[in-house]
Amino acid sequence: MKHKIEEEEVYDDLLDHVMHLLNEHSLPVELVASTLMAIGQRLYRTHLTDRGYDAMMDTIRDYPVEPYKVTKERLH
Repeated sequence: MKHKIEEEEVYDDLLDHVMHLLNEHSLPVELVASTLMAIGQRLYRTHLTDRGYDAMMDTIRDYPVEPYKVTKERLH
């Protein structure tokens, strides 16, 4: 099934919003990241079988993830 909005567009749109929350509203990265994880888990839980959900969570846990390349600045 072809979607009008492609995966990369969804990723880019959400990343832009996340960066806005972090940079413009100075929200803690842990708050934003944990909220995204909670939303993702609830979406998976809603749309997958128990077995599918457990398999997805195993995949997420074991997948090697590279950090973003950002420079942290300190204001004195």
